[in-house]
Parts: sequence; structure tokens; C-alpha cells
Amino acid sequence: MKKIANDKEYYVIKNRIDELLEVVSDENYNTIIESIELEFLSGLIEEYEQANFPISAPQKLSFRSKERVFA
Repeated sequence: MKKIANDKEYYVIKNRIDELLEVVSDENYNTIIESIELEFLSGLIEEYEQANFPISAPQKLSFRSKERVFA
């Protein structure tokens, strides 16, 4: 699999990543074969999300304060 083709594949892969995160930890990352699958699938998800769910640059907000005049 080179790319995620649709939302169905996306959610199947996300679920698999959730399963892998239950097995792979910082302590066993370098010694467990599932870490390779986790890295590969994470790359596919990242690429799909960048293409289909882009995050735009934050917009600058301006606030105007009203001065209150007390008599």
C-alpha cells in the first residue's frame, strides 16, 4: 500500500494504529517488530491528513476595547 485511497481505508488504518499503540511503548520500541508497522502506517496517515485535512495558518485577531466614560 503506497497511499490511502479513501476515508474507509483511513479509519481502518487509524484503528490499527490504536491497536499498535497498546503494544508499542518507549521501552520496547527498538526491540519489537510492531514498531516498524506503526511507523509505516503513521506516515500514511500523516500524508493523507495533510492532503485531505489541511490546517490553515492562524488568523490574526484584533480586539477593540471600548473606553467607558464615567460621569
